[in-house]
Amino acid sequence: MRNVLTVCPYCGCGCGLYLKIDGNTADGVVPSKEHPISRGQLCVKGWNAHPFIYNSQRLHEPLVRADRSGTYRETSWNEAYNFVTKRFKEIKEKYGSSSLGIIGSAKCTNEENFLLMKFARSVLGTNNIDNCVRLCHAPTLRGLNDSFGLGAMTNSINEVENAEVILVIGSNTTEEHPMVGNRILKAVDHGAKLIVVDPRRTQIASMSCLHLRPKPGTDLVWINSLMRIIIEENLADSDFISKRTENFEVVKEIVKKFMPEYVESMTGLGLSDLRRMAIMYSHSRASMIIYGMGITQHSNGTDTVQALANLAMLTGNIGRESSGIIPLLGQSNMQGACDMGV
Repeated sequence: MRNVLTVCPYCGCGCGLYLKIDGNTADGVVPSKEHPISRGQLCVKGWNAHPFIYNSQRLHEPLVRADRSGTYRETSWNEAYNFVTKRFKEIKEKYGSSSLGIIGSAKCTNEENFLLMKFARSVLGTNNIDNCVRLCHAPTLRGLNDSFGLGAMTNSINEVENAEVILVIGSNTTEEHPMVGNRILKAVDHGAKLIVVDPRRTQIASMSCLHLRPKPGTDLVWINSLMRIIIEENLADSDFISKRTENFEVVKEIVKKFMPEYVESMTGLGLSDLRRMAIMYSHSRASMIIYGMGITQHSNGTDTVQALANLAMLTGNIGRESSGIIPLLGQSNMQGACDMGV
């Protein structure tokens, strides 16, 4: 019996675990105590991360299309490599490099994604390389990069436990990112105020002190309204704004039009709930925003991410421990795949 260190293949937490190998068979898992996210724990998905290895539908050999009807036949690795190499060369010669493309993976390591990027650009001569982040979190990469200069979370997941106010938007956290959800619940046990904005009544919402249920797709409206309330009631961090931000007057003008009547008709949210949220979020010096794909997969996803960045800067809740913005990505190495140029 031996243990092999690996990463859980399910959600974006990327928990560390050891596969228990008996001979050539993986028959169980053990959580890694040293991993910074899982810290010796696993959710029910992680404890069952190994059975799919032996699913009857998994491939054991490369397949090559046998004819135009779509049937495939098993082949050797050498034949598969030779076939791919031959076709890449033929297509490149006939149609040019831009006719070729590569799909990377957010479940590959940084090293693997770097090699894919080099293979695409240096060997094939194409910039057509992508991965699933464009479907899930392209607004995060663009929105946070334009706001902060880096399309990534501003703080570490472990800082969640010490936050004083946690605003969760568009995330069923305890189900989709269980170890992050665990950090949030620990923070609540320590006295943190949890605000959840989600049309659904999820498990994490049932544990909040304030649960707002806007109409789907209206997040940009209520966030701008929240900023209007903060500005009008002098809840903004004027010192932080003057020293660390740009174009505040532009934002101030934009949010003026988000008046209570308009916001309520668009979102279904009342002024009293938004005002309560504004006071809780702005009064704390350790307010953290955590969001998921519930806000990124809309046509205005990038604008919404930028609005959240503006909200954090408006109250000075950025650049300090247990504050900032944490986007919850869908797979364990989405950030790495993008950082490696895939």
